Amino acid sequence: MHIFRRRYLVTVTAALLALTACGGGDTPATVAAPNDIEGAAKDEGTVMLYSSVEEEATNAFAKAFTEKYGIDVDVVRLTSAQLAQRFSAEAQAGAPAADALLVSRTGFTAEGIKNGWLTPLADAGLPDYPGSLDQKFQLPDEGTAISIIQPAGIAYNTKLVPAAEAPKTWEDLLDPKWKGKIAIADPASSASYIGEWLVVGKASGADFLQRFGAQDLKKYASGVPAAAAVAAGEAAFCVMGLASHIVDPKSKGAPIEFIVPPLTSGAEVVPGIAAKGKHPNAARLLVQYALSQEGSTTLADAAGAVSPYDAAKLPAQYISPDLSSAKDQQATVVSQLGLS
Repeated sequence: MHIFRRRYLVTVTAALLALTACGGGDTPATVAAPNDIEGAAKDEGTVMLYSSVEEEATNAFAKAFTEKYGIDVDVVRLTSAQLAQRFSAEAQAGAPAADALLVSRTGFTAEGIKNGWLTPLADAGLPDYPGSLDQKFQLPDEGTAISIIQPAGIAYNTKLVPAAEAPKTWEDLLDPKWKGKIAIADPASSASYIGEWLVVGKASGADFLQRFGAQDLKKYASGVPAAAAVAAGEAAFCVMGLASHIVDPKSKGAPIEFIVPPLTSGAEVVPGIAAKGKHPNAARLLVQYALSQEGSTTLADAAGAVSPYDAAKLPAQYISPDLSSAKDQQATVVSQLGLS
C-alpha cells in the first residue's frame, strides 16, 4: 500500500469495519454556511471518498486536496457498478461509509437524490458552485456536474501490432486479421459503456455493432483487466478503454500504447455528496475542489483525461454517452457485440 501523508487508500474491508464500529446512531454532523465550510471541514479533518476513477489518478487528486487543505482523504476505489451497489446498500441501511463520490456518469446520482441518499449540488451550500464551470457541463437534472471527461479509445500491444497498422478509427479493427485478438470490457458492467457503444454504433452505421461483434471479442470484467490482457499479449487490442487503464502496465515496461479516434464517446466523471455522511463539510469542500479549475485539472492530468476548463482538448467528434437509452438497450448492445 502506497501512503501519502497519513493515508489515502483503505481496503473495502477496512471501510466496512469502520462503518460497523461507528454504527448508525451517531448524531449527524452540522453543515456549515458556505463561507464557513473550509474551517468546518478542517475541524472534521478527514473525508471518505468512493471513486471509480483509477486508483493512481484518484490518489494524485487526493494528495493535492490534502496538501491544499490539510484534510486526509480515505479512498475506496471501485468500478462504477460496484460503487453504486455498495453505496446504495449502505445508504439503505442508514449508515453510509462514504462522504463523497467520484463516479462515471451513469444516472446514479439522479437515483441517489431521488432516494434521499445524495444531496443535489445546487442545494448543498457549496462555497462556490457552479463558479466558472461552463453551463454545458452542469447537469441539474442529475443533481451534479462533470468534473472530468475520459474519452474512450483503443489500447494496443506494440509487439503484436506493427506501427504502420496501429488503428486510427474503430473501423480499422474490423479487418478479419484481428478476429479473436480484441479485448473488451463487459458492456453490462456499466451504463456508461452501453451509452458509449450506442453513440459509436449510431455514428458508424446501422450494422456496426454486429460487425464488431463478429470479431470474436474477448470479454473482461472491466477496462483495467482488459488493458492488462493487452499488456500481457493475451490480446492485441482493448476497445472502449481509457488512457488511465494503461498507465500502470506502461510504467512497468509493457509494450502498450493508446489512441483516441476522432469520433468517440467516453466516461464523464461526476461527484456526489452523501446526504448523511459523517464528514459533510469535508465532503462539500472536496466536491467543490473536484469541480474547480485547479482540482478538475489535477484529476484530469493524472487520469489522462480532459478537464471541462480545457474542453478544446476533446476529440473532434466527441459525443456524450447515450445514457437515456442505456438501460433499455443493454441487452441489445450486449447481443449485437456477440457477448450474450
